[in-house]
Amino acid sequence: MSVPEIKGWCPGALRPMRSGDGWVVRVRPRGGRLTSAQAVGVAQLAAACGSGVIDLSARANIQLRGIREAAHPALVAGLSALGLADESAEAEARRNIAVTPLWAEADGTARLAVDLEAGLAASGLPLPGKFGFALDTGPAPVLRATSADIRIERAGPGYLVHADAATTGAMADAGSAIACALDLARWFLASGGAPQGRGRMARHIRGGAILPPAFRTARVPEATVFTATPGLLPQGALLALAFGQTDAGTLAALASLGPLRLTPWRMVLVEGLRIL
Repeated sequence: MSVPEIKGWCPGALRPMRSGDGWVVRVRPRGGRLTSAQAVGVAQLAAACGSGVIDLSARANIQLRGIREAAHPALVAGLSALGLADESAEAEARRNIAVTPLWAEADGTARLAVDLEAGLAASGLPLPGKFGFALDTGPAPVLRATSADIRIERAGPGYLVHADAATTGAMADAGSAIACALDLARWFLASGGAPQGRGRMARHIRGGAILPPAFRTARVPEATVFTATPGLLPQGALLALAFGQTDAGTLAALASLGPLRLTPWRMVLVEGLRIL
């Protein structure tokens, strides 16, 4: 089986991409988080089915490198057993969500991530392969520099849902934020944002697309530039990986310290770790 080299899409677990060192398989952890058992399982699969080299992506996913073609079915089966694979490549492509690593247990982010994944799965929206969502609902936005087309950010007691590059958005509460985001995705498609199945929100907005009235009611504040620095945080320890790359053994060792939250900053956050 050969994998076509097509620009405009990202690799996944079910749709790998050919590279110079074998296949690249991207794993999209649900909620941007790996339990310790999941991380150990991924490390074992990376070593058994590929080179054992693991990258952190700019959208807070992990990429397993050097995957052998013959080992791909076993890899997918292993990822499915860990709850890290989707039922189809189309469903996997829609589940393109960056979640702030700085969420707290009681702030609602984990519930929103589950609801957004479920909403995307049920929507059947034919979104472009690179189209993504940022669930930036920690104390302050930290993902503005992370590629995303629709952003959900905390705003007082509620949430601000806005298109990337837009200066206005819509206010929502916990019960309506996901529906609001999906409505914005539907508008993007209906208004011609993805001709021939490709397109990004920022280009659509800058090209003069007029947002629906509901998304012109609240102003998007300028976010303070966020710079991630390794160290201890209330959520745990933020650890940097050289060039955003690690190996199976190191990932398994990190998993022994606690669950892992992935970041788009070439770092991982080890939950609950208090000593560096």
